[in-house]
Amino acid sequence: MSKTEKIYTVLTLDEEEFFALQELPPADFIEIRLDLFLNESGKPEKILDALDKLNARAILTYRQPEDSSVKARSIWTQEDVIPFLRKLQGGNHYLDVELDKDNSIFTGAEDSNFGIVRSIHSFSGILGSEELEFYFRTVAEEAIGSRKTNLPFDRILKVAVMPDSEEDSKEFVEISRKISELVKEEGTRFGYCGILMGDSGKEFRIFPEKIGSQFTYACFKNPKAPGQVGLSELLESRKSSL
Repeated sequence: MSKTEKIYTVLTLDEEEFFALQELPPADFIEIRLDLFLNESGKPEKILDALDKLNARAILTYRQPEDSSVKARSIWTQEDVIPFLRKLQGGNHYLDVELDKDNSIFTGAEDSNFGIVRSIHSFSGILGSEELEFYFRTVAEEAIGSRKTNLPFDRILKVAVMPDSEEDSKEFVEISRKISELVKEEGTRFGYCGILMGDSGKEFRIFPEKIGSQFTYACFKNPKAPGQVGLSELLESRKSSL
């Protein structure tokens, strides 16, 4: 991946942080973690109104308990989100749909005019090369028939792992670079996000291109995942490296 290639910054927010925004932060996307929002009457409309006022592009995410290091605040169902998604302007936002789950609350909306992030998480060690190549092929096949959007990529493969050792970390760096090259060979509408969670991955959250990733996820103050870096620190570190 060239040094000049665009790196997309995603700012992950909980409910309080999101509704406290008065202006759009210097990030390319806002990740709305619905599991960190209370599921209350009128909440979807409130989210829509805030996104519209901010003129923000969003990644809508709902993490299952085993795929998150943060305790959920509410349970959301397909019935809760489908009317919400119908009102959200298609073509400008992503839905995060887990690769290893068949009970996503966004099932049924995947064929609509949203970009799709296909994610896989491991909090107990890295995923091997063969397994990740299998997931890559799955998403690559989906990308062939995906709808065109106004987003940088129509489909994104996202892989986030928590290494058990320094050797794990080094191995994942090499695997991630390999997967990145495979994704690039598929064309410009297919993107890749690789994340090494924990302390050993901080460098790669700030400089994701070092592991072939085109995306990085940041927070405001409280990390929403192990090793997540604050947005200000990330941007300042990248600027100072120029």
